[in-house]
Amino acid sequence: MQYVYEETQTLDERCYTTFGLTPEILMEHAGFALARAVKKKLTCKKSALFVCGMGNNGADGIVAARLLHGAYNVSVYLPFELKSELAKLQLERAQKVGVPMVNELIDADIYVDALFGAGLNRALDSFTCKLLETLNAKQGYKIACDIPSGILSDLTLNSVIFQANETVTMGALKLALLNDTVKDAIGTIKVANLGIARNQYETPSTNFLLRKSDLKLPIRIKKNTNKGTFGHVAIVQGSKEGAARLAGMGAFHFGAGLVTLLGEKPKKLPIYLMSSEKLPKNANVIVAGMGLEMPFDETALKTLLLSNTLPLVIDASLSRHPLITEIIASQKPVVLTPHPKEFSAILELTCKEKISVEMIQQNRFKHAKRFSLAFPHVVLVLKGANTIIAHKGELFINTYGTPSLAKGGSGDVLAGMIGALLAQGYTPKDAAISASLAHALVSRTFTCNNFALTPMDICKGLKWL
Repeated sequence: MQYVYEETQTLDERCYTTFGLTPEILMEHAGFALARAVKKKLTCKKSALFVCGMGNNGADGIVAARLLHGAYNVSVYLPFELKSELAKLQLERAQKVGVPMVNELIDADIYVDALFGAGLNRALDSFTCKLLETLNAKQGYKIACDIPSGILSDLTLNSVIFQANETVTMGALKLALLNDTVKDAIGTIKVANLGIARNQYETPSTNFLLRKSDLKLPIRIKKNTNKGTFGHVAIVQGSKEGAARLAGMGAFHFGAGLVTLLGEKPKKLPIYLMSSEKLPKNANVIVAGMGLEMPFDETALKTLLLSNTLPLVIDASLSRHPLITEIIASQKPVVLTPHPKEFSAILELTCKEKISVEMIQQNRFKHAKRFSLAFPHVVLVLKGANTIIAHKGELFINTYGTPSLAKGGSGDVLAGMIGALLAQGYTPKDAAISASLAHALVSRTFTCNNFALTPMDICKGLKWL
């Protein structure tokens, strides 16, 4: 896992006071990291244009241009009058070594956005929006310095955002780069060191970026085992029985020793799945909600879910039903797996807050964290382009998901996978993290057309992780 921060200004200030590093030292290292990224895309026949703003982000770009000048064809465009004293100093240095300054946006092979960075706290004027639109229309490779221009510090967006192929962010990862709304604008993220090792620059955070190494597969090490060793997942079957079947397949393929669908026996059921009208005595976890269309027998379902101590995985329709309030109030271990629309319904039912899907998407981190603090026994898996696992105020962000997962049934498989890990002894948080990672990473191993992935492909892909 890697730490992620809402802002890094306090980390910069800690460098000044604790390590005796000056803003200028940090800036030189930021410029060096940016120059290195640009250099990888440059040849003697290619050119780079640095579009630099009036503050320290612009100064980073000027430093990078100075470092590359002489060996490569670089130039600087300053659309605004400089305000930062450091930016003025860096401009003076760049001019003394002969870095070309241009008065308009010229054609180049590489465009570097060093306009605003992470500190932008205002809407952009029409001139700047037009500038970004023109840059986005250019054919060259695009690199953003720290954060693509147009993303505000409160995670809201301007009408135009610089569309980067690559973002070189300074010092540490920032939440603003990991929101769903900017996934198509940031490209590949690289973190630049600012004069000290990253683990010295950073301080503990409650936000984490998940890495592939955080995936803990349920590999079977103990030899003296039987099917009961690996748990029994009970899955509530609704009127749309295919959803429960997919969840059952996900659970079985992810290591559960036994999987039983609760309800009337379906006409067609994979031979490795069982069916029962009653909860098996040896069940370890209950998965419910998928395919559960209204109306249903609320009394029977409430008894099934709450008359025992088994942990619950709640998905889909139950997120929008008043029964969710009783499930959460029961203090049972619960994993919720909503998409944003379902999470909006959960917030209204449990917190009496009407928060639209658009507001949730604008700052998913804030709403997920508040919910997890209000209900510390619940693990929230907020699905999206970047899935968030929230628990007790900590956020674990999974960026590995791909558009191929945007299909009916993918979420059903994920719910079953979480249930499988719970049945095998994982904590609710660890089950949510590892199942989410496995689910996303399988989609990356799918080598055919990305529109063709099916829920069954996800189940089959688990074999090869």
